[in-house]
Amino acid sequence: MTISNAAHELEEEYMEINTRYGKQIVEKASLLTFPDGLPGFEDLHQYKLFHEEGTSTVYYLQSTEDADIRLPLITPEACKVDFRIDLSDEEVSKLQIESENDLVVVITLSDNQDDVATGITANFMAPIIINAQSRIGIQKTLNQVNGGVMIQAQ
Repeated sequence: MTISNAAHELEEEYMEINTRYGKQIVEKASLLTFPDGLPGFEDLHQYKLFHEEGTSTVYYLQSTEDADIRLPLITPEACKVDFRIDLSDEEVSKLQIESENDLVVVITLSDNQDDVATGITANFMAPIIINAQSRIGIQKTLNQVNGGVMIQAQ
């Protein structure tokens, strides 16, 4: 009876998700929730954040509901960019923000394989904002960048 209780507890704490790299066992507590989904993926709400071993620059936001949905991410700091984003009261409430220090901002990357000159691009106009404490995230579409992005000299 003890073994089945232990197995049941593990089942409650962990889950198996399919990724492009095969099945992964992840802690349910480590999942990120996007209440509204992400633009283009409004029906997908749960994601796991991964990074490749040996690199901490590029991260991957993997859907737990669709193995084909994996978004490469990078921090603005890695691009020498400082973001200042104004959030609405609704966004603050949705993210359950208690402290600004709990927020993480990441940027999606895309690889334009059809245009070698363009290469990999970063989408600074739609940052993903994650509350690391509540594990809730949103993607905010910016209409313009009014002094909100400062590119630092390298």
